[in-house]
Amino acid sequence: MLRKTFIIASLLSPLLVAAPVSAQPLPQPSPQAQQVQAVNLNTASAEQLAMGLTGVGLKRAEAIVELRTKLGGFTDVNQLLQVKGIGPRMLELNRERMQL
Repeated sequence: MLRKTFIIASLLSPLLVAAPVSAQPLPQPSPQAQQVQAVNLNTASAEQLAMGLTGVGLKRAEAIVELRTKLGGFTDVNQLLQVKGIGPRMLELNRERMQL
């Protein structure tokens, strides 16, 4: 067993030594890539809300749409706190992703 390990290591070590290693710098994300796509709470479908908001799945997005219909549209982002499962922490995580 030890002999097999030694043979494999002997065969692979020249490959590691002979291959030049060059570190390529990682590409920096552009400022446009860092911008988050905002979701309009008054016009987005449940699917768009689920895809655009962190921590919001399809069930919660459907609850948002239901509340929006009940209220006749959102006038303040804080109205989302009425949806079960959305608290102040989730609201802060998504504040930059939401628009009215």
